[in-house]
Amino acid sequence: MSRALQFRKIGRHYSWFMLVGMVGLGAGCAPKPEDLRAMAIDHYRNRQYIESMATLREVLEDDRSDAEANYYMGLNYRAMAERKFRRGDVTAACRELDIAALYFTQAIKSWPNYIAAVEAKNEALESRGRYDQALAVVEHTAEINRGVAEHFIVLGNEYLERADYDNALRSYQTALATDPESAKAHSALARLYERTGNRALAMDAYRRARELDPNNQDAATRLQMLESGPQARTVEHRPQETE
Repeated sequence: MSRALQFRKIGRHYSWFMLVGMVGLGAGCAPKPEDLRAMAIDHYRNRQYIESMATLREVLEDDRSDAEANYYMGLNYRAMAERKFRRGDVTAACRELDIAALYFTQAIKSWPNYIAAVEAKNEALESRGRYDQALAVVEHTAEINRGVAEHFIVLGNEYLERADYDNALRSYQTALATDPESAKAHSALARLYERTGNRALAMDAYRRARELDPNNQDAATRLQMLESGPQARTVEHRPQETE
């Protein structure tokens, strides 16, 4: 083989290795989905909603079922809706809320135990005045996550907001049956008793919440207010204990 032919072959091999190396280097420099997601979350927290949404779209193009990306996309749309409500553009704001609810739905579909997404979807639906749908979301999620106490706390809170005290009590009791050491469940139960005028039981529940979580400042504050407040309180409705 002539020396010139050898050089041509070496040159071709060298060019091929350089091309492979450049492709590999380019692939290595491409941001990973988790890095993009983290960047998008930082944008959201800094109220850079458009930038956050643009970055999240890249993540979702790669994986439409990414639960966290869908959740934060929903949060961005909800934030945009709040801006438009403040500007008086109610129609556009409602449209943004509807889109937010769709993203929250996808997040829950991908991760049925995604409590933050459940609460966010519930809030979006309530903001649209769809209260029955909002409650149905929380009820369904609690039913399919019966072994997770926090879902029943969320459900109890929804009933409490609607002054449905008996169902609220039952939900909190289900949460405590699942996790007796849940400080959140004891605090929620205390709020129910406080709302319905049962001061003694409210204080007992707040004390238990503090025992389980000494950093629960809300329970400490509420307990102090009850202990230093008037003894007589107006009773709105006293839920009956369920078996």
